[in-house]
Amino acid sequence: MPALPSKIFHSSFFATCLSAILFYFSTGFYDYWLLTWLAPLPVCLYSLRSRTVETVPAAFTAFVLGATNQFGYLPPLLFAGTTALNAASFALSILLFRTTAHSSGWSFAPLAFAASWTAYEFVRSLLSSFGTFESLAYTQAFNLPVIQLASLTGIWGITFLLMLIPASLAVVWHNHRTGNPWRLPGLLAGSLLAAALLFGFCRLYLPADTPVVTIGLAAVPATREELRSQDLETITASLHRYSRSVDALAAAGAQFVLLPEKIAFLSPAVRATGLSLLSQAASTNQVTLIAGLSLQEEQLRNAVLVFAPDGSLIQSYFKQHLLSPYESRYAPGKDLALLATGTAASTGIAICKDMDFVQPAREYSRQGAGLLLVPALDFHTDGWLHARVAVLRGVEGNAAVVRAAQWGLLTVSDSRGRLLGTAVANDHAETGLLTKVPLGGGYSLYSQFGDWLGWLCLLGTALVIFRLATVVVKLL
Repeated sequence: MPALPSKIFHSSFFATCLSAILFYFSTGFYDYWLLTWLAPLPVCLYSLRSRTVETVPAAFTAFVLGATNQFGYLPPLLFAGTTALNAASFALSILLFRTTAHSSGWSFAPLAFAASWTAYEFVRSLLSSFGTFESLAYTQAFNLPVIQLASLTGIWGITFLLMLIPASLAVVWHNHRTGNPWRLPGLLAGSLLAAALLFGFCRLYLPADTPVVTIGLAAVPATREELRSQDLETITASLHRYSRSVDALAAAGAQFVLLPEKIAFLSPAVRATGLSLLSQAASTNQVTLIAGLSLQEEQLRNAVLVFAPDGSLIQSYFKQHLLSPYESRYAPGKDLALLATGTAASTGIAICKDMDFVQPAREYSRQGAGLLLVPALDFHTDGWLHARVAVLRGVEGNAAVVRAAQWGLLTVSDSRGRLLGTAVANDHAETGLLTKVPLGGGYSLYSQFGDWLGWLCLLGTALVIFRLATVVVKLL
């Protein structure tokens, strides 16, 4: 029996299939987060016993098959391109792991693997129109102790651990069977994981005396045509429905009411009427009202307008990261929008896809925002995919996040990533959610020091590749 695992992982077919299954059920639309920690393990083990020409296809195929759980979500060509790029990068990271293990020392190989994949995710986030959306770190949204790392390292610390642990297990398992040193790799990985968990539990359970505000979220059913309509009667009917939702939430005690992204298209001809209805909803109920709108001025903007309890328009924010090609007509914004909440912490505004990127959330944290209000618009099936990204942005910046998504989820999370309330935006009836939200303090270590771990992993990967190239040159 002890020889069975070894034989399985020595087989390209079994190692590839097992890693693919683990990736399939722990990424994308699945939330079996524990499996993500195991997904690279079969391929890592196989790579230590196989040749380069066998390792690369196995790793590439495993990642591609694992990614098929999102087939049909993205346009076919975009899915094929991004999946192939991610799979190729995973295969190269596995190859670097194998080469480092056999040439530079067993203890260093898991670090090289973790650093190289983390460096890839970091560089991809800087260049891709998806931002950080595809990071494996988001698979851990329900793993509360581990995601606390984001307040120190950003999501890169989570990704690093996710790759380090299975690679270290592979080295320990392989070396224990072959008589090579195995204790040091296991001790190093175990110590880092223990330190991360200790920090996470402390951050989760140490008492924190923070102000609490009551926030209501609402979503009203609407078709794509209704959201885009410039007909005054259609717009008025939609905003009246939202006004009734504001009435109900305010009567239940809401101090703030958050509405989704693009709830109406306000051209110059209907702008005054639309703003008047929203202003009246805020003043009648004495709440701060935050509404997402398509706003046609000199340029078309994806905007958030904030109305004070007296009905006055006190703040506006324009979406910075637009969804191409669907928002190609919109002009991007550049400025932050901070609100006073009557507490020590201020409130920041962002819109949907903005949360897939480190900025503007990090800058809000740097300015002390302990609450982020996020109007959003999802595509029915991907509500949690986007919501969990926003949850981790809040952990990064030590801020609570309140996100109201048309065709998606209404979610409220605290600065530790705990979900305080969720509701599915109903396609046939008004949806409301009322939650008491403890504010974060902003000013996280990550927001102050930025992507230091991402840059460190990039530097470390470059040094490993340089060292291996030097060894090859010497052999020649």
